[in-house]
Amino acid sequence: MSALKSIYFIVNPFSGGGKTKGIGEKIQTYLDHNQFEYTVQFTEAPGHATQLAKAATSSKHSIIVAVGGDGTVNEVAAGLINSDKTMGIIPAGSGNGLAMHLGIGRDIPKAIAVLNNGLPIKIDTCELNGRPYINLAGIGFDALIAYQTANSKTRGFLAYAWQSIRSALVYKAKKYQLLIDGKSFEKEALIIEVANAPMFGYNFTVAPLAKLNDGLLEIVVIRKAWKWRYIMMIPRFLNGTVHKSNLVERYTAKTVSIKLNAPAPVHVDGEGYLLKSDLSFSINPLSLSLIANANYSSPII
Repeated sequence: MSALKSIYFIVNPFSGGGKTKGIGEKIQTYLDHNQFEYTVQFTEAPGHATQLAKAATSSKHSIIVAVGGDGTVNEVAAGLINSDKTMGIIPAGSGNGLAMHLGIGRDIPKAIAVLNNGLPIKIDTCELNGRPYINLAGIGFDALIAYQTANSKTRGFLAYAWQSIRSALVYKAKKYQLLIDGKSFEKEALIIEVANAPMFGYNFTVAPLAKLNDGLLEIVVIRKAWKWRYIMMIPRFLNGTVHKSNLVERYTAKTVSIKLNAPAPVHVDGEGYLLKSDLSFSINPLSLSLIANANYSSPII
């Protein structure tokens, strides 16, 4: 009989308003114990998941699983980049954008089933000013909402929707100076997204053509327009056709920089914060092993 693989679950107990409650019992119930043994560790503070993941790179564990929202996924991935470990995801946040794209979904028992039967794939990772991310980062209206939500006492879809509606009434497109693989562009835009994967949380697909393993950043620029035109675009975000809108420009590149004239909110994998320096994006090709649903269609490159 072959030795069991060891899984290390890194759990954020605060994710999704308590969605990780009872996670130990669910792992015990749904994990395939003929394949795996496991350890569960709870995080204690922001950044702790990255510390635990880094420490796990020199452990016996072969699979390191982020149990939480997009922020927890980001922290665990940051500790595993360029290691020989494989990362898994159990979505327990509000948005769960990357988990949805990978076919893992939002249901915890089904996500554990993906660990039992899933497909390890190699993906690119990205950096914004040296800060790693694996899904999306950007500046503009979406970054403002992420920043406001991060500083709000309430989280989740309703809080996100309320912040979006309230801010949309007064938000104005901003001018940005971009350098994309050395070529200069000036854009007046609602948002600029620099994507590794296609999807925000809540099934909003902002970069439908982004590929996790092509060695390129996908840059999506949504240009200035009347507010009613943005409202008309909402169905395109939900059906994966936003790139076909005549308000959208897209580019692919290995490096991107955006000049700031004043401090501005940015987001990295949905976590908003205020940045005072210019933005510099880069990509690290095929630098992380990640478990996807066995039916996930990894792009052929």
